[in-house]
Amino acid sequence: MTSILDPKTVLKGLTTDAPVRLEALPRDHGIYALHDHSGAIRYVGITKGDKYGFYGRINNRHVSGSESRSHKFSHAYNTGRMWRAKRDAHPDAALAKHLRTAFIRRHCRATFEIVPATHWGELPRLETAVQSIAPEGMLDWGGKRSFVSLSEPRKLLDALLDELCFSLDQPLNDRRHCKLPALN
Repeated sequence: MTSILDPKTVLKGLTTDAPVRLEALPRDHGIYALHDHSGAIRYVGITKGDKYGFYGRINNRHVSGSESRSHKFSHAYNTGRMWRAKRDAHPDAALAKHLRTAFIRRHCRATFEIVPATHWGELPRLETAVQSIAPEGMLDWGGKRSFVSLSEPRKLLDALLDELCFSLDQPLNDRRHCKLPALN
């Protein structure tokens, strides 16, 4: 077994490597840790079959996916002004999801360990082994138990809203001056 498949080595890398901005994640495969806005690791997972590796798994599912438990960032930050009901198509719900996605991309990070293609079949075993030795709190967003959304990080969200020139007084159909990014 190579050192990259040693759970202790992997956990050390996930906890000591510098967290990466989500848009800068590589398209490689392996095991990753999701860091919340405070920098704490809250989930450890694997890329599974996502053809875009870390980038696709984290950005297209955890960040901009639905509010379900399996989309960790989206579920955890479905709170306060970023809250919307799953599949709600109202304009304010769409804005809440855009705001949540922008917040996550701005303030959350990930660490990762690349696993060579010859060992992808061992990823589920590695994930289980790393999770079994992870310290308390590191798996708050995983496991069989459900987790509750975080409290709204009010100061960070206020600063982001100011930066995006977002105003509640602005009509919903006139956001052309607002810098709120697209979901994808």
